[in-house]
Amino acid sequence: MITKISQGHVVDPSQNIDQVMDVYLQDDHILGMCPTHSSLPVSVDRTLDASGKYVAPGFVDIHVHLRDPGQTHKEDIETGSQAAVAGGFTSIMCMPNTVPAIDSVDTVAYILKKAKDLALCHVYPVGAVSKNLMGKELTPLEDLKKAGCVAFSDDGKPVEDTALLRKALERTRALDVPLIEHCEESDLSRALVTINEGNISKKLGIKGLPHSAETVDVARLIALSLETKAKVHLAHLSCAQSVEFLKSIRDLSHSITSEVTPHHLLLTDQVIETLGTCGKMYPPLRTEHDVDQMVQGLSQGWIDAVATDHAPHTQKEKNVDFAKAPNGVIGLETALEVLLVLVQDKKIALKDLIAAMSTKPAKIMGLPAGTMKKNAPADVVVFSIEETNDNQDRQFRSKSQNTAFRNFQSRGKIWSTFVQGREVFSQWS
Repeated sequence: MITKISQGHVVDPSQNIDQVMDVYLQDDHILGMCPTHSSLPVSVDRTLDASGKYVAPGFVDIHVHLRDPGQTHKEDIETGSQAAVAGGFTSIMCMPNTVPAIDSVDTVAYILKKAKDLALCHVYPVGAVSKNLMGKELTPLEDLKKAGCVAFSDDGKPVEDTALLRKALERTRALDVPLIEHCEESDLSRALVTINEGNISKKLGIKGLPHSAETVDVARLIALSLETKAKVHLAHLSCAQSVEFLKSIRDLSHSITSEVTPHHLLLTDQVIETLGTCGKMYPPLRTEHDVDQMVQGLSQGWIDAVATDHAPHTQKEKNVDFAKAPNGVIGLETALEVLLVLVQDKKIALKDLIAAMSTKPAKIMGLPAGTMKKNAPADVVVFSIEETNDNQDRQFRSKSQNTAFRNFQSRGKIWSTFVQGREVFSQWS
């Protein structure tokens, strides 16, 4: 079957394309593209008029919590995948802090089979670095990679034992896969509430986390990566100083990559007074200066990728005192819409945003995604940028509704998501 996406504004950073074109999908791959005044010599089965809309490689989220197995009251692979495609994500990487953790071949097989049977989006497991995420003994990294893991992490917590972490990096280097570090220095965060140490925490009478709870671990991972030559990916950065560290090593290493979440690009700790526990996540929301530096870091390429850190929790779990609430917010369905505000405000170019949400994360993790080159997988998103949304009464496809962007004035709309040439999400009438 051949589908023609007609007259859409194609933004494909992998080919440096930013112009109106027709895109042809044949079965599960990209057949080709051409200017709208010409056409490919093929028989088209379906034409989708994308006039006035944008067409891009499907988004790639390299940091998602699907809660499956073990906590499926919050989310499962099916609802997480539905949320992903509704947000334009065609590939997602699921983190290993499930129950049991993704530390065995059997758990990897369970995830891959369930995702394949659903056939919604590509789901790539991230294997645990240490058994049961306890930081004591390494998992069978080689077996887990062979089973289908594309990276390794103890996300939810750092690998505290630096000697064990260095040993893990030596093995992931041999496997040529990234180690994703949850950037937290536990000695500086232990027994503290996950809120930024500052005026808001003082006002609420809570002892919060200093910036050094993140930046000390960032420095540790940079040093280890430079020494071992292993691929290190720094998860969910939030501090201006972390960006300064990355700027300082630009000419020293291409093995160190990083990500930032939409909420750390757009929100400060000031919103906690209205958001309550939906403003509680790790790392915590920081200051306006930190947000400005995160945006600059992304726009300048010092930070490589956007990742949602989609972390579902039920209303009951979040509807408690701030200090007792679990960390995390959902983000798959709102990511593009809220980030288009940065495009509107000319803080980042649309092409650079698409690169950070698609081409770059795919390249970092070695995934077959992030491009619309001929014969590439037909993973494509069609979206607009003009609509205004406030998300006030929005019901998400995720099982959980703990968004940090309730009442946030976002922009744009996902119209279609194609995965291997199949339209798995559509808002066309």
